[in-house]
Amino acid sequence: MIVLTYNTDNSTKTDIYCSVDYNIFKNIVNDRNYVIITDEKVYNLYSENLVKSNCIIIKEGEEHKNLSNIEYVIRQFIAKDLDRNSIIIGFGGGLVCDIAGFAASIYMRGTPVGFVATTLLAQIDAAVGGKNGVNFGSYKNYIGNITQPQFIINDALFLKTLSDKDYLSGIGEVLKYCLISNSNLIEYFTSNFNSVTMRDKDVMDFLVKECIKIKTEIVSRDTNDKGLRHILNFGHSFGHCFEIVDGLAHGIAVTKGMCTAIDLSVKFGYADARLRDRVYELIKSAGFETEYKLDTRHFDLLQKDKKKSGNYIDFVFLSEIGNPIIGKTAIGDIIKAVVE
Repeated sequence: MIVLTYNTDNSTKTDIYCSVDYNIFKNIVNDRNYVIITDEKVYNLYSENLVKSNCIIIKEGEEHKNLSNIEYVIRQFIAKDLDRNSIIIGFGGGLVCDIAGFAASIYMRGTPVGFVATTLLAQIDAAVGGKNGVNFGSYKNYIGNITQPQFIINDALFLKTLSDKDYLSGIGEVLKYCLISNSNLIEYFTSNFNSVTMRDKDVMDFLVKECIKIKTEIVSRDTNDKGLRHILNFGHSFGHCFEIVDGLAHGIAVTKGMCTAIDLSVKFGYADARLRDRVYELIKSAGFETEYKLDTRHFDLLQKDKKKSGNYIDFVFLSEIGNPIIGKTAIGDIIKAVVE
């Protein structure tokens, strides 16, 4: 078992358990009153270790990541007589973690929450860092806050039950960390790619741990997303547009967003064509498509990006592997550069 701990700039502490049996959550909650929020698919896979009366089961799918579902969950909290000494556990992927985290943060002005992250995407990204939120119409994560979980549990067993699409989606976020980090993560990923494909436990435990280290270092320095933390948004500005307009899984959409971002990095003079070729080669070798098409629907969503300020957006460019640059750029200039 590996326990990673990070402290935020408001002194909140989160313990992250890696290479561990997920049932450790029962020891962590001990004799506290708790409820588990999970989705139908995850519950059916792991119901033998869950007490149904302690579960709130929600539907899968991004269309259910909304305020109506939050209201449903809070009604269940009241019915189960939860109070501020109880603990809420999000047992699932990114959607479940967002729903559980946000509902917990507003119930009785704040109830403790922890996550058992069942997807690669949740283990390295969605469950880490305290961002919780729901969509509002076609605008992704427009309603939410930043509230840290007390704990996160990552068990490599979960990766074996993921669909190929969901696993690939998680790999998309791994690639993001490879590109924004100046560590040796990219070399490890490429040299162990066959083991990554086979979902080898030791290799994936290492990758999960290293991605978490990168993210928690950034979150500890900029918890409330005012500056440095923006670099974690590499590939996400257009990635969210691809996700919503084209219906792509999050991490797969982000890889297209990273292709867009590296193209723009070259066009705006932050990077040269050699870097673009290297990034494209990495993304292709990991099994992703690098071609993308943009139209007015994508541009309309870009203009509603949460990182925008007036007609400008804090766009994340890349000048070298491990050197992301946050550039305050006119949205009109970005659109013009993309369509040229």
